[in-house]
Amino acid sequence: MEEINATTSQFLRDVQDGLSDDALQLKYKLSGKKFYLYKAVAKDYLAKKQSETNPLRRKISAKQVLADIRSGMDDESLMTRYNLSHRQLQSLFRKIIGAGLATPLELSARLSVTKSQVAEAFVEVGNAMKELD
Repeated sequence: MEEINATTSQFLRDVQDGLSDDALQLKYKLSGKKFYLYKAVAKDYLAKKQSETNPLRRKISAKQVLADIRSGMDDESLMTRYNLSHRQLQSLFRKIIGAGLATPLELSARLSVTKSQVAEAFVEVGNAMKELD
């Protein structure tokens, strides 16, 4: 687990406590895109921590989800049926692929691509092109 410094820890507490955007920006001297990026990362971190420590964390059958997908159920229906957020549904798709229950191609139309995945793909393409030269 990565080390969190005191300022970051306080920022996380302030976000969790619901401090307003204006108050956060003033307190931490952040503005614009940088502020919203920091706040988004903080919210993601807090959500992940909460899901890891949530004793009510439920088990979802990947095989049942896959059966629902193959029967034609759309993403909104899956999210409703399994009480998932969009982010949780994306994570579930990746776990299904990681477990070898479905191929990336089978779920490709349903997967959201993150900026880091796009950047990684560009690096891989660049490396492949260098090898071809």
